[in-house]
Amino acid sequence: MKGMAWWVAAMLGLVTVGHIGGWQEVTVRPTLDRPERLSDWTLDGSGSWEIAAGALVLAKPGVPGGPVRRPAALAILKSDLFTTVRLEAEVRSTAPVDLAVRDVNLIVGYESPSRFYYVHLAGRTDAVHNGIFVVADADRRRLDGGETPPQLKDQAWHRIRVERDGSSGRIDVYVDDFSRPVLRAVDSTIRAGRVGFGSFDETGEFRSIVVTGTTR
Repeated sequence: MKGMAWWVAAMLGLVTVGHIGGWQEVTVRPTLDRPERLSDWTLDGSGSWEIAAGALVLAKPGVPGGPVRRPAALAILKSDLFTTVRLEAEVRSTAPVDLAVRDVNLIVGYESPSRFYYVHLAGRTDAVHNGIFVVADADRRRLDGGETPPQLKDQAWHRIRVERDGSSGRIDVYVDDFSRPVLRAVDSTIRAGRVGFGSFDETGEFRSIVVTGTTR
């Protein structure tokens, strides 16, 4: 590891699992034990973030704007770029339960504010809700088939796992039941990037975060 990776190792408790050729496989468990840990995250967009009760909290929703249509509030973990990654977390929406368009996002392949993938979990499924999307210097574009039942109809905690393989372009998303993905897509626009969380324009909380992947 070099540069920022050393800082991340010290601050986040990075565990080196092994080496495969020139690739380094790592596991990162972000620490969410005090407010100062918010400095371990790059805050992208509007909205207000905090760390409270062992969770990364989007306390105030962001407002979409700017040159491309994309989620309004993101928190991106400071790290090297992951080529292959598994992002696991407990996630919940704190938006009103009667709001069908309530959402939380999980981010992979983050290169910049205008280039990343996001998994959008919402209270309903339509053209722009409850799916896998890519932002690539243009308005977000849906990648999955858009037929999965909505995954976020309450304020309960849900176990989420996102798997991303930069070589094949595969993205699989699991919700609560890890025996089969509820969302799937294949896209190779972005080969490597960082991970994070957010919402298009609502609020949510994220905890028990584990990131396992390869960096180079």
